[in-house]
Amino acid sequence: MKNNDLLSEGNKVEFERDLNQFIRKLIDWKTDSSLVHRADDLNATISTDALPLGGQSLDDSIEELVGSLDRNINFSSKKFMGFPDCGNSLAGLAGAVAEVFLQQNLINKDICSPMGTEVEADVLNWLRELIGYAVNNKLTDVSQLGGAVTTGGVMSNTYALMAAARKYPDKKIVILPNNIGHYSLSYATEWLNLDVKVVYCKTKQYRLDQVELKRLLHFYGESVLFVGVYACDSMTSTCEDLEGVYHVVKEVENDIWLHADACHGFALSFSDAYRSKVTYLRHYDSCTMDPHKVMWLPYTLSVVLMKNADDFGTLSRTNALIMDDPLSFGKTTPFIGSKPYDSLKLWMVMKTLGVHELEKWLKRESVMLIYSTRF
Repeated sequence: MKNNDLLSEGNKVEFERDLNQFIRKLIDWKTDSSLVHRADDLNATISTDALPLGGQSLDDSIEELVGSLDRNINFSSKKFMGFPDCGNSLAGLAGAVAEVFLQQNLINKDICSPMGTEVEADVLNWLRELIGYAVNNKLTDVSQLGGAVTTGGVMSNTYALMAAARKYPDKKIVILPNNIGHYSLSYATEWLNLDVKVVYCKTKQYRLDQVELKRLLHFYGESVLFVGVYACDSMTSTCEDLEGVYHVVKEVENDIWLHADACHGFALSFSDAYRSKVTYLRHYDSCTMDPHKVMWLPYTLSVVLMKNADDFGTLSRTNALIMDDPLSFGKTTPFIGSKPYDSLKLWMVMKTLGVHELEKWLKRESVMLIYSTRF
């Protein structure tokens, strides 16, 4: 093939042959647990290549990439113990491949992604039902879904903080757990620049110290905007006492946004045995989850959901570029213009396995055991 070819009837057979060979090598790498990555590849500097003026053949580019596969971290390797983002679900990988070829832009429903919009709506409603939020099955506006698929946990947590600030514009205090928190909640407050003050509540056995939380709530009074917790935090796998924190907050002040970063722990909702650990998510104003962390999906896929869809609706905007279409996700995803079809990966996994099989998977892979050790 020429290095400047576009896919066409004339080259599709040759491209299919070369692509199949390439995919076989990628599969061999992903299933090889002998090496996580090249040991001598950790350097203090980055050396960049010269600007490629003349270019090279596609075959040469593929060979160069194949020859450097061991410079990538193999998250699927049985020797990799960093975190559970292994990305090796067959259904998820198939969805990721389909996403690339389908090339749908979910910014606009009618002219860019008619089916993709419906798939993403399915995924958002399935996750709402999973954690106990109300579900709307007949939509006239995507804001009625009360949630969005985003680029990652930081973006998801940012949406929650934005909605909280719009609901309570005169409040400025954000309370987060000290020492145990994932960076995404604190980054959301820093980067969004909402003129809020973050107060870190001390923790006890990797959860909020509820006595200290109550003291802070009384001290800051009506200035408290947002209380964020983790279910489960990424360093210790400890799930917050969601019910206890909820009652502490509501006994002091009802008009405080309660947010749960459940990017890891939402998966407990699939389990009859462990669902009770996160049942109180349904009472929180917002919840974030990262299916790519615990559902074997290729990167990236994060979701934010809000109990009250009207709260999520405050993030909506209109623009002639997306034709002011109430069914286009472009109106409900701040900071995201062109929107990838990432939700297809999760749709494929949930459609293929279903909730009951996912529960078996999670048990088999010991995810539930990890989470259950610190309740």
